[in-house]
Amino acid sequence: MLIKLNVTRSQLFFRLPTIIGVSSALLLSSIAAANDSKQDDCYRLFTATKYQEARDQCQELAELGDAKGAFLLATMYYQALGTERDDQRGIFWDQVAAEKGHPESAYRLGLAYQLGQGVSQSNSQARHWYQQAALAQHAKAQKLLGSMFESGAAGEKDQQRAYQWYLKAAQQGVMGAQLKVGTMLLEGRGVKANRASAQHWIRKAAEAGNSNAQVAMGVILAEVDPDESLSWYQQSADQGNGLALQNLALVYYAGQGVDADHEKAAALAQQALDAGNTEAASLLNLIRLETEQKKVVELQAEKQQLARQIRESIPDNGSGEQQLLLATLSVEDEPSETDIKDAPPVLSDKPLPIALPVETPVEPPAASASTTTTAALEQESSQPVANVATAETQATPWQPDNQYALADGWVMDKLPPNFTIQLLYGTDERGVLKYIAKHKLPDTVRYFRTQREAGLYYVLVYGDYESIPEARAALAEIPASARKSHWIRKFRRLQELYVAP
Repeated sequence: MLIKLNVTRSQLFFRLPTIIGVSSALLLSSIAAANDSKQDDCYRLFTATKYQEARDQCQELAELGDAKGAFLLATMYYQALGTERDDQRGIFWDQVAAEKGHPESAYRLGLAYQLGQGVSQSNSQARHWYQQAALAQHAKAQKLLGSMFESGAAGEKDQQRAYQWYLKAAQQGVMGAQLKVGTMLLEGRGVKANRASAQHWIRKAAEAGNSNAQVAMGVILAEVDPDESLSWYQQSADQGNGLALQNLALVYYAGQGVDADHEKAAALAQQALDAGNTEAASLLNLIRLETEQKKVVELQAEKQQLARQIRESIPDNGSGEQQLLLATLSVEDEPSETDIKDAPPVLSDKPLPIALPVETPVEPPAASASTTTTAALEQESSQPVANVATAETQATPWQPDNQYALADGWVMDKLPPNFTIQLLYGTDERGVLKYIAKHKLPDTVRYFRTQREAGLYYVLVYGDYESIPEARAALAEIPASARKSHWIRKFRRLQELYVAP
């Protein structure tokens, strides 16, 4: 039996495209489903570390233009997972993935071009790929892009753009970027200086365990909170940071917030040197030199005291024996070149300068051993020396005829924790007076004398202050010509070195 279809020609033509469209949709749906299946297989096998099987699945997926599949395939070639290592193929598939918008592949391409690994080194290509990744919120790419703008490797040196990229990375928790943001805020590079904000970002990096940030926190807090400063130095030193070990050695050497301990300072300086910080070598040599010379000075003081006791115990019987024995003692009491070396050089008690570890390490004061009896004293600081002529010890009480001279023993009556500004150190009293006149120093400057093996030395000082900031503020009262050689010192240190004439 025949069935007649009541379908007009126009109706038939109307339905054909619909039927074809449905077929095409079904075909595309089948392809998409197949791709989804390959994606699932690629990711699943890679995650299960079945790399040989994953490579085949990811290869097919990558060839279809799938970004993640290409990224995983590149990873397997870079790391020799299920195949031999092949950086060239890795870079090829990373570029496929990066062009499809994969941030991690773009970041890796940036690294490859910046380091010249597997490709010709190109900062412009590195910047291009870093920027693509950074715009996709890739934190590490943001930091490296900031670094390129900071150094000029991006083709232009732009501190403001460097800060902006560092800040984006810092906000995502990148410790190195947080330290950079803090440093730039502290120095006012690319952004208006803001010490409070700088400390906020540096502290975040330090609390996250960045050893350089911990050193920076130690430097920032050295004057305002010595205890916390010491804690940060110690945390960084525990990680083997050579700069932290050096700063910690300086703290114990100068007694800043802790009892001075030269033995511990020497041990820390040695650890800093062992950690690769060659800057610690001069500090270590200085500590050792001063320790040895201090022992010599102490022994010589004991010898002089014993000689005085002997003199006082010799009776005067009128026979002339007393004068003969005293003459003999005075000859024996003169130190020979083999008995004694120079008096120890003196180190400043001023706090550690603010020098962030990522920029410039804190440098220890330089000093070197001398073979003459005056050279070490001349090296005490960069201060001018009044004269190298040796003054003879005076037997009669000192009766200076000018307003600037202080009575013997004056320095021993000062409060040890207080500070003064040392301006000059020399052997010629007339040279000290000429220096005062030449630089038109305030009428309130004073000098005192102290005994050294090489003779009398005169120390010119200014003021008595309870803190370093107070002493620094007083520097404005000193003419600029003399200010450049100043030295802020504790009275305690001057008292330790004082020998009554």
